[in-house]
Amino acid sequence: MARIIAGLVLVALVGMGAWWLWPAEQAPMGTRPPTVVNLAPSIERPLYDRVEAVGTARAAQAVVLLAEVPGRVAEIHFQQGQQVTRGQLLVTLDDRNARAELARAEAEYQRAKADYRRGQQLVERRAISQSEVDTFRTTLEAAEASRNVARANFNDHTIRAPFAGVLGLRQVDPGAYLQTGNPITTLDNLGHLEVDFQIPERYLAKLSVDLPVQARNSAFEEQIFEGAITHLDSRVSSSSRSLTVRARLNNPQGQLLPGQFLRVSVQLAERAALLVPEQAVITQGAQSYVFTVSPDNLAQRHPVTLGGRRDGWVEVTSGLTNKPDVIVNGHSRLGSSQPVKVIDDPEALLPGQRVLLNPAPAVDDPSGDSQADDAATTEAAA
Repeated sequence: MARIIAGLVLVALVGMGAWWLWPAEQAPMGTRPPTVVNLAPSIERPLYDRVEAVGTARAAQAVVLLAEVPGRVAEIHFQQGQQVTRGQLLVTLDDRNARAELARAEAEYQRAKADYRRGQQLVERRAISQSEVDTFRTTLEAAEASRNVARANFNDHTIRAPFAGVLGLRQVDPGAYLQTGNPITTLDNLGHLEVDFQIPERYLAKLSVDLPVQARNSAFEEQIFEGAITHLDSRVSSSSRSLTVRARLNNPQGQLLPGQFLRVSVQLAERAALLVPEQAVITQGAQSYVFTVSPDNLAQRHPVTLGGRRDGWVEVTSGLTNKPDVIVNGHSRLGSSQPVKVIDDPEALLPGQRVLLNPAPAVDDPSGDSQADDAATTEAAA
C-alpha cells in the first residue's frame, strides 16, 4: 500500500514539473519567406512614331503598248517577260505602203524646193512677180508637211520601248492584222514602285515629303521594302477624313509586282523613350504597374503609363525615373513592401528582347538608310 501511495506521489511530482516547464504560450509562426524574383534593366532607346496603312503597288512607269497605225505584224522582236532598254525595237509592221508614200512625199518636197529656189532667182531678174514666189513657198511648206506626215506614219510601223522596263504577256502574233489602238503588250518599270494609301487627318501636321516609308507583302514576310513619301494630295477626303499619300519604293530585284497588296508603315518622328520588358508590366483594369526592388530587398509597386511597343519592350511615359531594374518574373502575386530574393537568370528575357540590351553601333549604310538597328517603334493603325 505504501508503494502504491509513493508511486502516485511520484507521478504527481512529474506532472507538476512538466507543467512548470511547458511554455505559457506557443511561439509565433515564422514570417513569410521572400519571393524569388528575376530583374531586368529598363533602357532608354530612340522611339520612332509610326502610322500604318495599306495600299496597292503599281509601277512608277507603266504603259500599254498599242498599234498607232493599222497594219499587218511582220516581225516580233521580244519575248514575254523580257527586260528591255529604252528605244529597243519590239514589233515591226508591214511598211511597204508607208515606205512608198514616204518616197512620194520626199520627191514632191524636193520638187517644190527646187521650184522655190528657181523662183527666187527669177524674181531677182524681175522675170516673175513676188506673188508667184510666194506661191512656190506655200507649195514647198505644204510638201514639207506632207513629207513629215509620211515619215511619222512610216516610223509608226515600228514599235519601240518608250523606257526601260519589263514586258508583259504578248497580245499579238506574227501575221496578225492590227487596227489602230489594238494592244500589243504591257511595259512596266519595276525598279521602283509607287503605292497610294490613306493617312488619317490627325497626322497631317507630321506628314511631309521625303518621310521614310517601309512596306511589306505576305509573299516576302521577312523582307522590308524601303522608300519615301513623294507626294501629298491637296485635299482631305470629306467622307473618310484622310489624306491620300503617294510613296516611291525601291524594288531593285523586281520582286514586287504591280497590283500586289502592301502593308505600309510611315515613320513620323523620333524621340527618346524609356523601355521595360513587356513581362514586367502587370495590368489591373485600366491601371498598369511595374515592380522594382528597394535596397533592403522589398518590392515596390509603381503605377505607370504606357506608350509604344517594339520587339518585346514597352514604353513607360510616366511612373519611372532613373532607369531602374524591374521585376520580370515572380511578381504575379507580389504586393508592395513584401520581401523578395533576387536570383540572376540570363534567360529571364527572350532572345528578341536581349537584342536591344547591347545595340550595335551605328555604321554608314551604303543604301542610304541611317536608322539605327535599336530603334523602337510605336505603331498606330491607320
